[in-house]
Amino acid sequence: MTTGRHIVRLAAWLMGSGVAAGTTFAQLPNQSFEVSPSAAHARVGDTITLRFRVRLDQTDLLFDTVPHPTGELPPGVRVLSVERLHRQSDRTWSGRAVVAFFRPGRQAVPVFGLPFMRSVKGLSRGTLASDSAFVEIDPVAPPGNPPLKDIRDIVGKALPDWRPIAGVLATAALGALAARRLRRRTRDTTPGLPSGPPAPPVVPSGPYQNALARLAEIESEGWPARGDVARHYAGIADTLRQYLEEAWGVVALTATTRELLAALAPTHAGKVSPGVTLFQEADLVKFACARPDVEAAARFIRDARALLDEWHDRRAVPPA
Repeated sequence: MTTGRHIVRLAAWLMGSGVAAGTTFAQLPNQSFEVSPSAAHARVGDTITLRFRVRLDQTDLLFDTVPHPTGELPPGVRVLSVERLHRQSDRTWSGRAVVAFFRPGRQAVPVFGLPFMRSVKGLSRGTLASDSAFVEIDPVAPPGNPPLKDIRDIVGKALPDWRPIAGVLATAALGALAARRLRRRTRDTTPGLPSGPPAPPVVPSGPYQNALARLAEIESEGWPARGDVARHYAGIADTLRQYLEEAWGVVALTATTRELLAALAPTHAGKVSPGVTLFQEADLVKFACARPDVEAAARFIRDARALLDEWHDRRAVPPA
Protein backbone atom coordinates (compact mmCIF):
# COMPACT_ATOMS: atom_id res chain seq x y z
CA MET A 1 0.00 0.00 0.00
CA THR A 2 2.81 2.42 0.89
CA THR A 3 4.69 1.64 -2.33
CA GLY A 4 1.55 2.16 -4.41
CA ARG A 5 0.88 5.51 -2.76
CA HIS A 6 4.43 6.68 -3.52
CA ILE A 7 4.01 5.62 -7.16
CA VAL A 8 0.79 7.62 -7.45
CA ARG A 9 2.46 10.69 -5.89
CA LEU A 10 5.47 10.35 -8.22
CA ALA A 11 3.22 10.11 -11.30
CA ALA A 12 1.29 13.20 -10.19
CA TRP A 13 4.56 15.07 -9.64
CA LEU A 14 5.81 14.18 -13.15
CA MET A 15 2.52 15.31 -14.71
CA GLY A 16 2.58 18.59 -12.70
CA SER A 17 6.20 19.34 -13.59
CA GLY A 18 5.51 19.06 -17.31
CA VAL A 19 3.18 22.10 -17.26
CA ALA A 20 4.44 25.07 -15.27
CA ALA A 21 1.08 26.80 -14.95
CA GLY A 22 -0.97 23.61 -14.42
CA THR A 23 -2.87 22.66 -11.29
CA THR A 24 -1.94 19.44 -9.49
CA PHE A 25 -4.65 17.61 -7.54
CA ALA A 26 -2.40 15.12 -5.75
CA GLN A 27 0.37 14.88 -3.19
CA LEU A 28 3.87 15.65 -4.47
CA PRO A 29 7.11 14.36 -2.95
CA ASN A 30 7.78 15.62 0.59
CA GLN A 31 4.05 16.30 1.10
CA SER A 32 1.32 14.58 3.09
CA PHE A 33 -2.25 15.48 4.08
CA GLU A 34 -3.48 13.01 6.70
CA VAL A 35 -7.12 12.80 7.83
CA SER A 36 -8.00 10.92 11.05
CA PRO A 37 -11.67 10.52 12.08
CA SER A 38 -12.34 10.74 15.82
CA ALA A 39 -14.43 7.54 15.71
CA ALA A 40 -14.46 4.51 13.42
CA HIS A 41 -18.16 3.81 14.18
CA ALA A 42 -21.00 6.28 14.61
CA ARG A 43 -24.76 6.48 14.23
CA VAL A 44 -26.70 8.32 11.57
CA GLY A 45 -26.61 12.06 12.25
CA ASP A 46 -23.81 11.96 14.86
CA THR A 47 -21.06 14.56 14.53
CA ILE A 48 -17.56 13.26 13.79
CA THR A 49 -14.40 15.31 14.20
CA LEU A 50 -11.77 15.01 11.47
CA ARG A 51 -8.22 15.82 12.54
CA PHE A 52 -5.89 17.19 9.84
CA ARG A 53 -2.11 16.92 9.79
CA VAL A 54 -0.31 18.50 6.80
CA ARG A 55 3.38 18.26 6.01
CA LEU A 56 4.82 20.49 3.25
CA ASP A 57 8.08 20.71 1.40
CA GLN A 58 10.37 23.55 2.48
CA THR A 59 9.79 25.24 -0.90
CA ASP A 60 5.98 25.11 -0.69
CA LEU A 61 3.78 28.14 0.05
CA LEU A 62 0.09 27.92 0.99
CA PHE A 63 -2.37 30.30 -0.63
CA ASP A 64 -5.03 29.48 2.00
CA THR A 65 -4.88 27.72 5.38
CA VAL A 66 -8.55 26.66 5.46
CA PRO A 67 -9.10 23.24 3.79
CA HIS A 68 -12.07 22.99 1.43
CA PRO A 69 -13.76 19.95 -0.16
CA THR A 70 -12.26 19.34 -3.60
CA GLY A 71 -15.61 18.53 -5.21
CA GLU A 72 -19.30 18.05 -4.55
CA LEU A 73 -20.11 16.26 -1.31
CA PRO A 74 -21.53 12.73 -1.60
CA PRO A 75 -25.26 12.33 -0.86
CA GLY A 76 -25.97 12.27 2.86
CA VAL A 77 -22.71 13.97 3.91
CA ARG A 78 -22.62 17.41 5.56
CA VAL A 79 -19.56 19.50 6.48
CA LEU A 80 -20.60 21.42 9.59
CA SER A 81 -17.42 23.42 10.27
CA VAL A 82 -13.77 23.70 9.17
CA GLU A 83 -11.07 25.38 11.25
CA ARG A 84 -8.00 27.22 10.00
CA LEU A 85 -4.76 25.22 10.10
CA HIS A 86 -2.17 26.15 12.72
CA ARG A 87 1.58 25.75 12.34
CA GLN A 88 3.23 23.44 14.90
CA SER A 89 6.74 23.43 16.31
CA ASP A 90 7.78 20.56 13.99
CA ARG A 91 6.84 22.73 10.92
CA THR A 92 3.68 20.72 10.26
CA TRP A 93 0.15 22.15 10.11
CA SER A 94 -2.78 20.82 12.14
CA GLY A 95 -6.49 21.55 12.22
CA ARG A 96 -9.85 19.87 12.31
CA ALA A 97 -13.32 19.79 10.76
CA VAL A 98 -16.71 18.51 11.92
CA VAL A 99 -18.86 16.39 9.58
CA ALA A 100 -22.04 14.32 9.85
CA PHE A 101 -23.30 11.31 7.86
CA PHE A 102 -27.00 10.67 7.27
CA ARG A 103 -26.79 7.33 5.44
CA PRO A 104 -25.83 4.01 7.03
CA GLY A 105 -23.02 1.79 5.88
CA ARG A 106 -19.36 2.32 5.12
CA GLN A 107 -19.02 6.00 4.17
CA ALA A 108 -16.02 7.77 2.64
CA VAL A 109 -14.78 10.93 4.33
CA PRO A 110 -14.86 13.94 1.95
CA VAL A 111 -11.56 14.75 0.28
CA PHE A 112 -10.22 18.16 1.31
CA GLY A 113 -7.71 20.27 -0.60
CA LEU A 114 -5.25 23.11 0.06
CA PRO A 115 -4.01 25.48 -2.69
CA PHE A 116 -0.23 25.85 -2.73
CA MET A 117 2.70 26.76 -4.94
CA ARG A 118 6.21 25.36 -5.35
CA SER A 119 8.21 28.19 -6.90
CA VAL A 120 11.57 26.41 -7.03
CA LYS A 121 10.14 23.65 -9.22
CA GLY A 122 8.10 26.04 -11.37
CA LEU A 123 4.66 24.94 -10.10
CA SER A 124 2.71 28.21 -9.85
CA ARG A 125 -0.44 26.70 -8.34
CA GLY A 126 -1.51 23.25 -7.22
CA THR A 127 -3.94 21.57 -4.83
CA LEU A 128 -2.73 19.27 -2.07
CA ALA A 129 -5.45 16.62 -1.67
CA SER A 130 -6.07 14.75 1.58
CA ASP A 131 -5.74 11.00 2.10
CA SER A 132 -8.80 8.77 1.96
CA ALA A 133 -10.57 7.70 5.16
CA PHE A 134 -13.76 5.77 5.92
CA VAL A 135 -16.30 5.64 8.76
CA GLU A 136 -18.84 2.90 9.49
CA ILE A 137 -22.28 4.49 10.09
CA ASP A 138 -24.82 2.41 12.04
CA PRO A 139 -28.57 2.95 11.57
CA VAL A 140 -30.62 4.39 14.42
CA ALA A 141 -33.49 1.86 14.11
CA PRO A 142 -32.77 -1.84 14.84
CA PRO A 143 -32.43 -4.15 11.83
CA GLY A 144 -35.47 -5.93 10.48
CA ASN A 145 -39.09 -4.83 10.63
CA PRO A 146 -40.18 -4.83 14.31
CA PRO A 147 -43.92 -4.53 15.01
CA LEU A 148 -45.22 -1.14 16.07
CA LYS A 149 -46.73 -2.19 19.39
CA ASP A 150 -47.27 1.35 20.64
CA ILE A 151 -49.49 2.12 17.64
CA ARG A 152 -51.33 -1.21 17.71
CA ASP A 153 -52.30 -0.86 21.40
CA ILE A 154 -54.11 2.48 20.99
CA VAL A 155 -56.27 1.36 18.06
CA GLY A 156 -59.96 1.39 19.02
CA LYS A 157 -59.57 3.51 22.17
CA ALA A 158 -61.78 6.55 22.59
CA LEU A 159 -60.15 9.91 21.95
CA PRO A 160 -59.89 12.29 24.94
CA ASP A 161 -62.12 15.34 25.25
CA TRP A 162 -60.03 18.29 24.00
CA ARG A 163 -62.62 21.01 24.69
CA PRO A 164 -61.24 22.10 28.13
CA ILE A 165 -57.73 22.24 26.71
CA ALA A 166 -58.95 24.27 23.72
CA GLY A 167 -60.55 26.79 26.08
CA VAL A 168 -57.31 27.22 28.04
CA LEU A 169 -55.33 27.71 24.83
CA ALA A 170 -57.80 30.31 23.55
CA THR A 171 -57.58 32.25 26.82
CA ALA A 172 -53.76 32.19 26.69
CA ALA A 173 -53.79 33.41 23.07
CA LEU A 174 -56.07 36.35 23.92
CA GLY A 175 -53.82 37.30 26.88
CA ALA A 176 -50.71 37.22 24.66
CA LEU A 177 -52.42 39.41 22.06
CA ALA A 178 -53.42 41.99 24.70
CA ALA A 179 -49.87 42.07 26.14
CA ARG A 180 -48.43 42.60 22.66
CA ARG A 181 -50.72 45.57 22.01
CA LEU A 182 -49.78 47.08 25.39
CA ARG A 183 -46.06 46.78 24.65
CA ARG A 184 -46.53 48.38 21.23
CA ARG A 185 -48.46 51.31 22.76
CA THR A 186 -45.77 51.81 25.43
CA ARG A 187 -43.01 51.72 22.82
CA ASP A 188 -44.75 54.36 20.71
CA THR A 189 -44.97 56.79 23.67
CA THR A 190 -41.49 56.15 25.13
CA PRO A 191 -38.61 58.35 23.90
CA GLY A 192 -36.22 56.58 21.60
CA LEU A 193 -33.40 54.73 23.33
CA PRO A 194 -29.86 54.68 21.94
CA SER A 195 -29.35 51.85 19.54
CA GLY A 196 -26.84 49.10 20.13
CA PRO A 197 -23.24 49.15 18.95
CA PRO A 198 -22.84 49.50 15.19
CA ALA A 199 -22.13 46.39 13.19
CA PRO A 200 -18.45 45.81 12.44
CA PRO A 201 -17.41 47.11 9.03
CA VAL A 202 -17.21 44.58 6.24
CA VAL A 203 -13.59 44.04 5.26
CA PRO A 204 -13.36 44.30 1.46
CA SER A 205 -11.66 41.52 -0.44
CA GLY A 206 -9.98 41.60 -3.83
CA PRO A 207 -6.60 41.25 -5.53
CA TYR A 208 -5.10 44.18 -3.61
CA GLN A 209 -6.31 43.01 -0.19
CA ASN A 210 -5.29 39.41 -0.94
CA ALA A 211 -1.80 40.54 -1.93
CA LEU A 212 -1.40 42.59 1.26
CA ALA A 213 -2.52 39.63 3.36
CA ARG A 214 -0.06 37.35 1.56
CA LEU A 215 2.82 39.79 2.15
CA ALA A 216 1.91 39.95 5.84
CA GLU A 217 1.94 36.16 6.04
CA ILE A 218 5.35 35.97 4.35
CA GLU A 219 6.75 38.58 6.74
CA SER A 220 5.42 36.67 9.77
CA GLU A 221 7.20 33.49 8.66
CA GLY A 222 10.62 35.12 9.17
CA TRP A 223 12.40 32.99 6.56
CA PRO A 224 15.50 35.27 6.18
CA ALA A 225 16.26 34.94 9.90
CA ARG A 226 16.04 31.15 9.53
CA GLY A 227 18.46 31.08 6.60
CA ASP A 228 15.84 30.68 3.84
CA VAL A 229 16.11 34.10 2.16
CA ALA A 230 15.48 32.59 -1.32
CA ARG A 231 12.00 31.49 -0.26
CA HIS A 232 11.35 34.99 1.10
CA TYR A 233 12.20 36.70 -2.20
CA ALA A 234 10.41 34.11 -4.34
CA GLY A 235 7.21 34.40 -2.31
CA ILE A 236 7.16 38.21 -2.57
CA ALA A 237 7.82 38.21 -6.33
CA ASP A 238 5.12 35.58 -6.93
CA THR A 239 2.67 37.60 -4.82
CA LEU A 240 3.23 40.66 -7.03
CA ARG A 241 2.85 38.53 -10.15
CA GLN A 242 -0.39 37.05 -8.79
CA TYR A 243 -1.75 40.58 -8.21
CA LEU A 244 -0.92 41.62 -11.77
CA GLU A 245 -2.78 38.62 -13.16
CA GLU A 246 -5.87 39.12 -10.98
CA ALA A 247 -6.09 42.95 -11.05
CA TRP A 248 -4.67 43.88 -14.45
CA GLY A 249 -5.14 40.73 -16.52
CA VAL A 250 -1.41 40.44 -17.33
CA VAL A 251 0.07 36.95 -17.83
CA ALA A 252 2.65 37.28 -15.06
CA LEU A 253 3.08 33.93 -13.27
CA THR A 254 4.42 32.07 -16.32
CA ALA A 255 6.16 34.99 -18.05
CA THR A 256 9.86 35.78 -17.74
CA THR A 257 10.94 39.04 -16.14
CA ARG A 258 11.76 40.56 -19.53
CA GLU A 259 8.33 39.60 -20.92
CA LEU A 260 6.60 40.95 -17.83
CA LEU A 261 8.42 44.28 -17.94
CA ALA A 262 7.57 44.63 -21.63
CA ALA A 263 3.88 44.17 -20.78
CA LEU A 264 4.11 46.70 -17.93
CA ALA A 265 6.03 49.39 -19.90
CA PRO A 266 4.05 52.70 -20.08
CA THR A 267 3.02 54.08 -23.42
CA HIS A 268 5.29 57.15 -23.26
CA ALA A 269 8.99 56.63 -23.97
CA GLY A 270 11.93 57.37 -21.69
CA LYS A 271 10.58 55.56 -18.60
CA VAL A 272 10.37 51.94 -17.41
CA SER A 273 7.98 50.09 -15.13
CA PRO A 274 8.42 50.85 -11.40
CA GLY A 275 8.69 47.11 -10.71
CA VAL A 276 11.86 46.50 -12.73
CA THR A 277 14.19 46.77 -9.71
CA LEU A 278 12.20 44.40 -7.50
CA PHE A 279 11.86 41.69 -10.12
CA GLN A 280 15.55 41.95 -11.01
CA GLU A 281 16.53 41.58 -7.34
CA ALA A 282 14.31 38.49 -7.05
CA ASP A 283 15.94 37.01 -10.19
CA LEU A 284 19.41 37.55 -8.71
CA VAL A 285 18.42 35.60 -5.60
CA LYS A 286 16.67 32.86 -7.57
CA PHE A 287 19.08 32.34 -10.47
CA ALA A 288 22.38 33.97 -9.44
CA CYS A 289 22.40 32.52 -5.90
CA ALA A 290 22.62 35.99 -4.33
CA ARG A 291 21.98 35.91 -0.59
CA PRO A 292 20.99 39.32 0.88
CA ASP A 293 21.06 39.83 4.63
CA VAL A 294 18.06 40.16 6.95
CA GLU A 295 17.97 43.96 6.70
CA ALA A 296 17.95 43.86 2.88
CA ALA A 297 15.16 41.27 2.96
CA ALA A 298 13.08 43.53 5.23
CA ARG A 299 13.67 46.49 2.90
CA PHE A 300 12.64 44.33 -0.06
CA ILE A 301 9.21 43.55 1.39
CA ARG A 302 8.71 47.24 2.30
CA ASP A 303 9.48 48.22 -1.30
CA ALA A 304 7.06 45.53 -2.49
CA ARG A 305 4.26 47.04 -0.37
CA ALA A 306 5.02 50.51 -1.71
CA LEU A 307 4.99 49.23 -5.28
CA LEU A 308 1.70 47.42 -4.65
CA ASP A 309 0.15 50.64 -3.30
CA GLU A 310 1.37 52.55 -6.37
CA TRP A 311 -0.12 49.97 -8.74
CA HIS A 312 -3.38 50.05 -6.81
CA ASP A 313 -3.55 53.86 -6.95
CA ARG A 314 -2.91 54.00 -10.69
CA ARG A 315 -6.01 51.89 -11.40
CA ALA A 316 -5.02 51.56 -15.05
CA VAL A 317 -4.58 48.44 -17.12
CA PRO A 318 -1.18 48.43 -18.92
CA PRO A 319 -1.10 47.70 -22.65
CA ALA A 320 -0.96 43.97 -23.40
